[in-house]
Amino acid sequence: MSDPARDVADLVAALLRALPAADLAALTEGRARLAVVPLDAAPPADRTIPTGRPAAAPARPSTRRAASAPDPAAARAALETMSRRDDGTAYLSGWTARDLRVLAASLELRGVAGLRKADLVERIVDRTIGFRLASAAIRRL
Repeated sequence: MSDPARDVADLVAALLRALPAADLAALTEGRARLAVVPLDAAPPADRTIPTGRPAAAPARPSTRRAASAPDPAAARAALETMSRRDDGTAYLSGWTARDLRVLAASLELRGVAGLRKADLVERIVDRTIGFRLASAAIRRL
């Protein structure tokens, strides 16, 4: 039976060996961090699904909503692991305004119906990461 901690350590070591020198330098200088983000959290904005067809002109954007919306519970869990507002902003920037409003509602934010996407992201980050950072700062006083 294998040790899960050992398996994870091996995976992290392999990841670090594959990183470019600039990324390793950023990690050691504290300008970058490794984070654990659940796979079912918001998908990256640049994720593509291979179709097997030759690349052609980009397809027209669909006016229909994507079949699977990000899960607000998974998003809250991912935001709880983040310790910088910038990380939360980057995480949420690929979301649609509709999905951000669903997340805001799950966080019990009020008055978000007319907000622009950037304002929604800012309010959500303030409610989650910003609240936690402010609470930690107050406790240190």
